[in-house]
Amino acid sequence: MDFYVIPPVKYQYLSHLGDRYFCLAQLYVKYKSYRKFFLDRKKEGRFITLDNGAAERSLVTEEVLLNVVKELQPNEVIAPDILFNKEKTILSLENFIFKMKKLGYLKYTKIFGCPQGSNKKEWISAYKYMLSKKEVSVIGLSKIAVPYCWLGATNDKKIAESRIKCVQYLEDNNLLKKPIHCLGMGNPTEFVFYKYIKQIRSTDSCYTILAAYNNINFLEGNFTRIKTPHNYFSYNQLSRKVLKNVIDNVAFMRQVCK
Repeated sequence: MDFYVIPPVKYQYLSHLGDRYFCLAQLYVKYKSYRKFFLDRKKEGRFITLDNGAAERSLVTEEVLLNVVKELQPNEVIAPDILFNKEKTILSLENFIFKMKKLGYLKYTKIFGCPQGSNKKEWISAYKYMLSKKEVSVIGLSKIAVPYCWLGATNDKKIAESRIKCVQYLEDNNLLKKPIHCLGMGNPTEFVFYKYIKQIRSTDSCYTILAAYNNINFLEGNFTRIKTPHNYFSYNQLSRKVLKNVIDNVAFMRQVCK
């Protein structure tokens, strides 16, 4: 299982600690240095996932997302999804697939779907819909939608517990038919449960760094969850102690994801 490290903009080089690269569209269009970083990774042939910004409540317009796809040509792009809304997410996915085909972008960029819903039944329905679409190559389990739909949890709570329940349901009902990506992280020990499930492909998170910033070291057995602040990507002062904690937290992730 691979993982992505998502750092503040000033510390973008910390992305190299991960196995793949996670590009947020809203930051790509805002920061020249961020844009250059990912264009350089593309030239190197690195695997890049382009995120639409929905989880950060910064969902870019479809036009902006398509423009970034055209310029960056990422390996995959997360189609626009509307938090907690199954119908709008499916409609958005269909529109996005149509335009990706029409523009010829599917030649180099695959589509990543993220199911949404206001309850478990709706979420499962959206998930099955994405399974049925040949254009959707990978499906993401949101750290926001899954806890809300499966356990009624909000505010970055019960991420691991809900996603484990969700994956168990999908496995029990023979629904793990496409690669799965876990969007975001709660308790990092969650990923131990997926070691023998080959369809669980990868996970991404800023939490290896955010936890380190709050003096939380996974190797010391501290998995306290801090809600991701809105200004996280603007952090510009990471001390040596924080960077040491980052290295330890990444080392722990390598243990649980290997």
